[in-house]
Amino acid sequence: MKISSKKIILLFIFGPLTNSLISQEIHKTYLQKKETRHSNQWDITSLDSLVLYKNGTFHRTRSYKFHEIINVEIKGDWKIKNDTLHLNVQQIKENKSDTEWTKINSKLRYLKKRRKLKPIDRSEFFATEHLNLVKK
Repeated sequence: MKISSKKIILLFIFGPLTNSLISQEIHKTYLQKKETRHSNQWDITSLDSLVLYKNGTFHRTRSYKFHEIINVEIKGDWKIKNDTLHLNVQQIKENKSDTEWTKINSKLRYLKKRRKLKPIDRSEFFATEHLNLVKK
């Protein structure tokens, strides 16, 4: 199979451009893991991760296991103003079995303290715990 020089030139031009548009480079990653054992009868496990991408979007996953397992994922846009991280939540999956994202409109705010994010609004399910920056 012979490839024309025009196709090769187009590959060199659009290849890197397409790669930068499709791939998402990670800006920062925050994690929180909490395990609690109550009188040797039951365990409470909470896992929370927030990934901020360089293109201004984010993805967050929170799992909580007590009497039942709760898995919630959210995604949307983020920006930082005056040491405050603003998350504009646009979509949510409330179960691992969900295949479709549900559109919502919600905002979460976090105060940046060195390597931690401290929730300002604690009324949301996703804004109850501090998140720690993962070392690169």
